Amino acid sequence: MVQQVGIKETKEALVGINELGLFFVERFKDGRQMGDFIAFWEKLKNDEEFFQIVQEAYRGIHLVPAEADNLDLKEGLELVTLQLSYIPKFIEALRVEPAKG
Repeated sequence: MVQQVGIKETKEALVGINELGLFFVERFKDGRQMGDFIAFWEKLKNDEEFFQIVQEAYRGIHLVPAEADNLDLKEGLELVTLQLSYIPKFIEALRVEPAKG
C-alpha cells in the first residue's frame, strides 16, 4: 500500500513563491533599484505575516519532491486552484497607474 504524504509543504511553498513574486512584481514595475531590496528586507523584518509565509515556504521545501511524487488528482486540482487564485492578484500588481498631468 502506498502511503499518502499530502501536499502541505507544497502548498506552503507555492504560497510563499507567489507572495514573494507579488512583492517583487509590485516593486520592480518602475525598474529595479537598490531600494527594492532594502524594502524587501524591511518587509521581512516588520511584517510578521509575510515573514511567517516565507519561513513556512522555506522550512518544508525539501519535502516538496516527495509530495510531488505522490500527488493524486485531487491534490493536483487543489494546487491548480491555489495557483489560479493568484492570477487576479498578479494582474492587479502589474497594473500601472496612468501618469497624472
